[in-house]
Amino acid sequence: MDAPEAYIVLFESAFSSKAAVHAHLAEMLDFPSYYGNNLDALLDCLTDISHPVHIALIRMRDEGPLARWFDKLALALMIAARENPSIDVEISFG
Repeated sequence: MDAPEAYIVLFESAFSSKAAVHAHLAEMLDFPSYYGNNLDALLDCLTDISHPVHIALIRMRDEGPLARWFDKLALALMIAARENPSIDVEISFG
């Protein structure tokens, strides 16, 4: 996972499934092939990153079908940023 600096924008409205979010992050951050495609695995991989990564999560104001899961994703991202100084997270509502 030694890639150059990354800037990732996740628009909640652009994803129709949890799997699509995991696939996008795994591709953008070059996660290993054994990445587990769940929030625990995401947190593990994010805390292992050593290059600067900025993740902007743009939330929807209404309750979409994945709104509660995106709440959990936001929490996982904030925990990763707290535990790994290479990770910077911005969460906003669009």
